[in-house]
Amino acid sequence: MNKSLLLCALLLLTGCVTYNQFPQRNSVEADRAAIIDLQHRYVLAMDFFDADGYAAVFTEDAVLDWARGEVKGRPAIREFMASGTYDLRKMNFQPAKTPDGKNWPSTVRHIVTNQVVEINGDTARAVSYWMNYANNADRRKIELLSFGSWDDQLVKQGGQWYFKRHTIYNETSPTRFIADRPNPLKR
Repeated sequence: MNKSLLLCALLLLTGCVTYNQFPQRNSVEADRAAIIDLQHRYVLAMDFFDADGYAAVFTEDAVLDWARGEVKGRPAIREFMASGTYDLRKMNFQPAKTPDGKNWPSTVRHIVTNQVVEINGDTARAVSYWMNYANNADRRKIELLSFGSWDDQLVKQGGQWYFKRHTIYNETSPTRFIADRPNPLKR
């Protein structure tokens, strides 16, 4: 009985080790998780044409650097998304109807992977891979549309992480690929 009581006491004391006892390590881990969450909120907003949600992940003076140039500032980034730039229904994809006769919406989905996040106080850099796929051409088949990488500069403001500069490379674009360049993390 005493051994059981001692074991229970030891387990209870072990459980009392709190998050705050290792603030530096947990702070970095929490920041990394928040940055990955930021990237995921970005792609969900993009895939669902949520211009407000899309703009909300950028700083007021952020730069979105993509295949057609730079978009500067949160209001311009919001307008960029609201304009339907990423709505592939406007890019000659096959129109389709749902069983009840409504327009079948564009179904592009993005995946972000291989995230390397380097945090330095309230700034960070993240290099990640992305790919997107859809079933717009034939609703019964999934097709890979494109893939590439991001090189992001991030900043923490008011306890939240934001994109300060979001640079998109696209390996299917002759002007935006990085395949022939050195590893972006090589110093």
